[in-house]
Amino acid sequence: MKVSRKLRISFSNKCNFFFKATIFVSLIFCAGAVAQDLPTIVIDPGHGGTDKGATGYYQSTEKKITLTLANRIQMQMKAEYNVILTRKTDVHVPLLERTAIANQAQALAFISLHVGASFRLYPQGIRTFYWQSGQGENYFSNALKTGNDIQTEKRPLLWDHLQRYHLSSSKLLAECVHNNILSQINLYDRKIGGAPLLILTGADMPAIVIEFAYISRPKSENNLSRIPYLDRLARGIALGVELFFKKNTFDLKTSLQF
Repeated sequence: MKVSRKLRISFSNKCNFFFKATIFVSLIFCAGAVAQDLPTIVIDPGHGGTDKGATGYYQSTEKKITLTLANRIQMQMKAEYNVILTRKTDVHVPLLERTAIANQAQALAFISLHVGASFRLYPQGIRTFYWQSGQGENYFSNALKTGNDIQTEKRPLLWDHLQRYHLSSSKLLAECVHNNILSQINLYDRKIGGAPLLILTGADMPAIVIEFAYISRPKSENNLSRIPYLDRLARGIALGVELFFKKNTFDLKTSLQF
């Protein structure tokens, strides 16, 4: 029995379609598998939505600058890291939800981006923060040694105590990122410091806040509106994260399991 030419062509087209569809699905699956194997980094563009953050002389807003920078960081790091943004558009995300996103993703680092602002005449420079208790960096460890009822092994660790497991690594992350940004851009060094920042409180991983430049200064505002300048900032952050992973050794015993 002979098969018509039209029937053969139709059958051939169907085979080609299923073959291409199979390849497409396989590529998606492989890409997802590769992304899961990459270390996860969460980048947090500060502010958003109704919260504009600081506003510059030329009406640039902190929320827009941090989102643009976050996208540039993601572009530069996506080949080696699974980079997650806490917001991809101009929306408001509560502070605790930003940290929760990082915890749920089991990120190995959390970096929150902010822009400085001041009423002083010539504010400038960059400063990087890691979390530190209002009572001092060693408050929790000293409390445990003295029997203070902040935390015992039999009690669940409270959300606002999570960073005590990551004090050293958060400080190391701050140093690596801060110094590498300065290697890419000539900025006044406002140093690294610890502070009881709410955005870092519940992070169960090394976590920092970067306050780069001052939008209240017209020269800085102009720089922050230029993509090449933001790309240099992004490059410094990427190099800092790379150096951090080379220096830091992760201990599974100091990472909470949810």
